[in-house]
Amino acid sequence: MMPQNGEIYTYRAGRKIALTKEPDQFVVRALPGEIQREIGIPDATQVSASSSRVVTDREELEPLMTRARHLAPTHHVYRVADTQKEFLVTDRIIVSFHEPLPSKEVGAFAGRYGLFVLESYSDRDYLFQLTDQTGMNPVKLVVELTEQEPLVASAEHDLNYVMNKYQELVPSDPSYLKQWHLHSRSGEPAFDPRATSRCEEAWQLLGHHGSPDIVVGVTDDGCRLDHPDFDSPDKFAGWGYFRGPRLYTNKDVDADPASMYEAGSDHGTSCAGVIGAEADALLTVGAAPGCRLLPIKWESSGPSLFISDSKLLRALNYVQDKVDILSNSWGGVPVTLWPEVVIRRIRELALTGGRRGRGILFLWAAGNENCPIHHTADQDVPYTSGVSFRPDGSLVWVGVEKTRVFSNNLVGIPGVMHVAALASTAQRSHYSNYGTGVSVCAPTNNVHEYYRVPVQGLGITTTEGQGVTDRFGGTSSATPLAAGIAALVLSANPALSALELASLLKRTASKELNLEGYPKTPPASFDPDPSWDVSPIAPFDKGDFQDIGDPDGTWSPWFGHGKTDARVAVEEALKSRESVPGSGGLDEERLRA
Repeated sequence: MMPQNGEIYTYRAGRKIALTKEPDQFVVRALPGEIQREIGIPDATQVSASSSRVVTDREELEPLMTRARHLAPTHHVYRVADTQKEFLVTDRIIVSFHEPLPSKEVGAFAGRYGLFVLESYSDRDYLFQLTDQTGMNPVKLVVELTEQEPLVASAEHDLNYVMNKYQELVPSDPSYLKQWHLHSRSGEPAFDPRATSRCEEAWQLLGHHGSPDIVVGVTDDGCRLDHPDFDSPDKFAGWGYFRGPRLYTNKDVDADPASMYEAGSDHGTSCAGVIGAEADALLTVGAAPGCRLLPIKWESSGPSLFISDSKLLRALNYVQDKVDILSNSWGGVPVTLWPEVVIRRIRELALTGGRRGRGILFLWAAGNENCPIHHTADQDVPYTSGVSFRPDGSLVWVGVEKTRVFSNNLVGIPGVMHVAALASTAQRSHYSNYGTGVSVCAPTNNVHEYYRVPVQGLGITTTEGQGVTDRFGGTSSATPLAAGIAALVLSANPALSALELASLLKRTASKELNLEGYPKTPPASFDPDPSWDVSPIAPFDKGDFQDIGDPDGTWSPWFGHGKTDARVAVEEALKSRESVPGSGGLDEERLRA
């Protein structure tokens, strides 16, 4: 909305958000080819499964937007004022009413504001689409409903996000002992035994490689279902892929399993391999080879995933009774604010969802930007690498982007864990995000965030395409590894609730790690003053474990409660199963508090 003083604002996750409007950009709900064909704009860029961004001269903005509106819904490109994070509105809003309403009253509400009812998530939560008869744009409508409509508890934009796949691909020595992250037998100089997850020892305690009754979901850019490392008949408990707003699943007669994979989009296949590549396969082994998988494919382009609030809700509703653990190797900084209906749904599923009705454990990648997850700083902090990739793969320095505000409203939700990155040297991976919100860390690769200094660290060997890669990494790899370890723990004691499982993983995490930091980025001819390199910033500038009053033990800004230790976690789960048959043996009410 734009009051008389010229301020533009809206609401997000219960907060008033000041916006700025890009003077030379807009978004059209159409793909680049259609935009070029219908209105002659040749260089639109896709920003979601069905929308594209147009950049033009300032004086051409309004005339082009008028032409575009004849093709499809068209909106200005907004940014959050204090962080300049993109705020990509759509012609859809998510409304939560104070109380359940009869269908007739929901229809009357929709008619009053000129809305279509697209989807019902519950008897209080609905997805609406604006029409030409709405009489205002989505930004103004959200303000109107939030401030003036007595029926409405919250109104949220169904935002589009261009999320990063949290992966780092760096060259690594092909002679290193493969899959060092699962065992301690590597003889490579860059391997410190403190870095391994000790899955091999956990399998020995279990007497198997994980139970097929435990299902790990993974949302990403797809999964090659016919990969040789997933060739058991019942390896997949289900699958699904988005095409536009629709989620096709393995139960739909018109769903095509081949659509779960696109050539070149191997990120999700690699994540699935880290979790559950089979022990009897010819290629690689996952952390929980005996457990089953349920992949969900977002639409994507290159390094970007196209996700909206309503699609995330649709995915959550699909997996609500099908998985025990959900692994998400993607995210965005500096600000990620999901609407209240998404947060509420995750809270509900963490408590009572899942295949056993005892909750789903949500694992999210902490991110690879060498910045805080959730913090307001007193200085400018970089949140990009400062480099751009040319079409030929070479790098060019463009300078880092900086902010002081980092916010993520998934932080603090019981049953949601953010996973940081640990290098094979048992040292924090240089790129790993840090600070409030980090729950644990897990072994993965290492690379200098700003591509300026060599750092030690082995890559992760896992599935890719039809074969194998030894160059997987990032918190993209750490997160599914933690998910696989969680699956082994549930295999040891399936009576654990999601909250008990999260607590056990934190309490048994190893704190025997390398607490050394890294030197600051040196100057270069193309960047003579690298004083911008301030991370990790205080109070997160040291990795020491501290007593912060957490019932799950001491905590480090770099490592969370420590490195996920499969052996100790499985051992503890087996003990809890023996001590209290049919129960995890933990005080769940304390965990919910």
